[in-house]
Amino acid sequence: MEKTQQLSISARMTDHSLAGARRAGLDLDRLFRKCGIPKEALKQPGVRIPLDRAIKLQNHCAALMQDEINGLFEKPAYIGTLRLMALCVVHTRTLGRALQRCAEFYNLPQNSLRYHFVVNDNQAEFILERIPGHRILDNYALSSAMTVIHRFVGWLCNERIILNQVNVDFPAPDYQEEFKYMYYGAPVFFNQEHYSIRFDASYLARKIVQSEASVESYVRRAPLDIYLSLDAGGAVTLQVRELVREAFSKQSEPPSLEHIAADMGFHLQTLRRRLKDEGTSFQTIKAQVRRDIAIHHLGHLDSSIEEIAAFTGYTEPSAFIRAFKAWTGFTPLQFRKGLEAA
Repeated sequence: MEKTQQLSISARMTDHSLAGARRAGLDLDRLFRKCGIPKEALKQPGVRIPLDRAIKLQNHCAALMQDEINGLFEKPAYIGTLRLMALCVVHTRTLGRALQRCAEFYNLPQNSLRYHFVVNDNQAEFILERIPGHRILDNYALSSAMTVIHRFVGWLCNERIILNQVNVDFPAPDYQEEFKYMYYGAPVFFNQEHYSIRFDASYLARKIVQSEASVESYVRRAPLDIYLSLDAGGAVTLQVRELVREAFSKQSEPPSLEHIAADMGFHLQTLRRRLKDEGTSFQTIKAQVRRDIAIHHLGHLDSSIEEIAAFTGYTEPSAFIRAFKAWTGFTPLQFRKGLEAA
């Protein structure tokens, strides 16, 4: 089984996310105990907390406040906002149209931010602009809003959208290391005019592959998907990832490094060295692709766990279940249902 690090999140970023909950007077000490989060850890730079506990804390706060953005904006985003946006967007045909509709949907309530989607030459850009006079309790709110959009549209086309640049309109926060996880290692520039992400316009033609049924599954487990990490790596890593994805789509057994190296015209040791230079390995890439394939099919309720195990190259469902829990911290059934069984 491929070894992966337990998924975790910056304790300082989690602390910033609680600005609205503190303003609303929630009993956070009780919630910390309920979620198994040491209160003192949130104040310590460099400390990380398990992802499942952080998500439980966010979900408890959202439920108590009836606000999906936990009181960080001028007005609440009532429970169900993400679901309605997703149902509105899922019927578009391409990623470009989906991004345009996302902007249109979120601009309707005029809540702290204006959303812009622009395309210039070969670059696409999604921009968050602050509305003058509207409250934003913590700058974390902009990172959260952008990450939701970035990960959601990638999920719509079942592809990770690798960014060329991230512009942030505030100084580097005390959790700035988290940005490399949020944006797959893309270069991040602080103190810019607006908060925006830029990526190749070629992505805009990607077809939407999700459905209303998979939207319901996605929303039930929110916000888990937006925290699943992926090291983007360099050009060789991206090419290997694409070849592994293609191999899984054509066969029921995992591709070998030997076959991938031959397809790329590399000697075996050369490919290993190139991947190491880009901070990854073939086993890591293969695990990430398997995880992405599994998550895609878990969103479609007509696929059984046994079938998804086969799609990801496992002959025994039990081996797949163990691997999936190592990748995400949850069993496939827990992931499909959200966190209710975690």
